Amino acid sequence: MPTWTRKPQEQEGTYLFSGTFLVTQAVIAALTPQEILAIYLDIQRLVKETGGIDYFQVYENETGDKLYFIDQCDKEMMAQESFEQESNYCTLLFSHEY
Repeated sequence: MPTWTRKPQEQEGTYLFSGTFLVTQAVIAALTPQEILAIYLDIQRLVKETGGIDYFQVYENETGDKLYFIDQCDKEMMAQESFEQESNYCTLLFSHEY
């Protein structure tokens, strides 16, 4: 089972990765449910520690495969009156799916 390591953020942000969690079929086919959960929980832990992170997070394994974990809504967007909850989602995908 590959080990996925989060790469350092390139920017700060106020994204919470708190919406619906989406995973592409390619990721579901390649990773175990435990690996997917570990990545999700790692991001949740980072958000809790920092209060918000960049919308674009990158994970890499020892063979150089990359996963992108992308959030759609930051704190400011969610605070707007016009905010719609269905717009709040985050997606885990392989870099080649982007």
